[in-house]
Amino acid sequence: MSSSVPSVPRAVPVDGREPFRARFALVDAGGGLVRPPELSAVGAFRPDGRGGLVAPAADLDGRWGYLDGDGRRRSGPALEHATGFDAEGLSRFRADGAWGYAGTDGAPVVPARFTEAGPFSYGLAVVRTPEGVGYADTAGTVVVGGAYRDAGRFGANGLGGVMLPDGRCGYVDRAGHMVIAPRFDGARPFTAAGTAPARLDGAWGLIDDRGEWIVPPSFTLFSAFDGNGLAHVIGGGPGESFAAFVDVRGTVVVRRDGEMDDSFSCGLLKVGNEWTRGFLDVTGSLAIEPVYEWADAFDPGGASVARAGGARAWGVLRTDGSYSPVPHREPVTDTDGWIVGFDGGHGLAPFLGHDGDVVHVDRDGRDVCRVRADDDGAAVALLDAAGRTLWRGTAGPGTFERPAPFLGPDGRDHVDEPAVTEGDLGAAVRELLDLPSREFRPCSLLERNEDPYDLDELDDHDLERTHFGAVRVVASNRLDAAWLTEYPFLLEETQERFAEVLDTCERRLRERFGEPLAHPGTLLRTGDGEWAVAWEADGRRLVLQLFELVGDGDHELQIWLAVTDL
Repeated sequence: MSSSVPSVPRAVPVDGREPFRARFALVDAGGGLVRPPELSAVGAFRPDGRGGLVAPAADLDGRWGYLDGDGRRRSGPALEHATGFDAEGLSRFRADGAWGYAGTDGAPVVPARFTEAGPFSYGLAVVRTPEGVGYADTAGTVVVGGAYRDAGRFGANGLGGVMLPDGRCGYVDRAGHMVIAPRFDGARPFTAAGTAPARLDGAWGLIDDRGEWIVPPSFTLFSAFDGNGLAHVIGGGPGESFAAFVDVRGTVVVRRDGEMDDSFSCGLLKVGNEWTRGFLDVTGSLAIEPVYEWADAFDPGGASVARAGGARAWGVLRTDGSYSPVPHREPVTDTDGWIVGFDGGHGLAPFLGHDGDVVHVDRDGRDVCRVRADDDGAAVALLDAAGRTLWRGTAGPGTFERPAPFLGPDGRDHVDEPAVTEGDLGAAVRELLDLPSREFRPCSLLERNEDPYDLDELDDHDLERTHFGAVRVVASNRLDAAWLTEYPFLLEETQERFAEVLDTCERRLRERFGEPLAHPGTLLRTGDGEWAVAWEADGRRLVLQLFELVGDGDHELQIWLAVTDL
């Protein structure tokens, strides 16, 4: 007799301005509709122990309950919050301001009576009551302590770290006996090998199950050990700090001076240099060559959004090193510019299509479904991979938005005055020539973002770079240092796009005004990179200039078109 694994539904966001923001639909692996977008949040699905699936989810009013694998309500929604299921098959929920635990059938196993409640670890969970912190069993009975100031999860050796009211930390066993005296000021969980990070006088070291030092306290950071038996540490003195991973005996396994994540994902550690990323295994050996211009940490299913070096192609990388390029423009980024990737935890990563659709791709790099907003933002549709409409919602114009490209914009995405590059360039120049001559100074996006004709509070050096005439910004972009650190390819590609805009403008100006002057004369402004070309027009100088400036790692590019008095 064989058993089948149920298909896990995937949550797909259908975004828009309020009240449509954060609506999630459920689709199956083939992109078929399981539940329309009427959820505000969906947790991870997991087996319910009876051949089905279960996940916490919230309705559009923020009330939580539990769904089965067919998208049907198993219980609720009537809860203030609910979390994913832990190793004991229990989900923490909050009702009437208190926390309890629910089973995979969605029914309470432990009524809501705790001020705080943590996930179970080796049969015990950290809970807080008005009396203090202790450990509860799966029946909800506080079996250890109950008046501690704080506590950590129980370790594999049957000991849990606790903090007394005076701030001292020690370890208790499952019967509540203090096995290791409270002489530390920090305590991490024990490993199955019987070692744990502990802190004394502000420095971290490694102790055994008798509380004796295996590695004396010398680290400024010593994280808890992960499932690979490795812990991230930071050591060294001022100016000589280093990051590394150590094993359960404190032996350094991985140490790097360059870029390195602070945790493994699916047994692999992302490392990199200024331009490329790759992955090491738990022995510190190279597992995936550093040939990717960008790569995310792997999600629990073993997939990562990555960008192949040289090809400028985005795709999906897997833990076995296989890579599937996708035919889409770029990954979707959040409002701060960071790639969303597989962070949703449902096995899908959103990409921005060349047509403006948001395409959700699975771990094999295959399109599953897409979200399409109308040009006026008055309607949005959820479609399967074949383009068939699964659901369509309507509202007022401007309700739904298409995400803007961030990682691979073409020249038009930087243009402030589309008429300059796409319309009648001669008319744009005529508008400048017809404007009265005024004193101006092209402003910097890094130093100040001001009207170029507002000359208040300029110092003498600023005033030396003022001009008389008229100016307009053709294109502009400011790249934050954080973006350039995360996406080092972004500067080169942006410079290429600006060069395309500049070339278009120069070509059209040559067609209108002939060959430029042999010497363009005074630049509108100098910075860390500039190029200019000029013509004589109606007794005035017509200037087209590219301007670049770097400040504290930020980088700005602008293209100006101006007429100045001779």
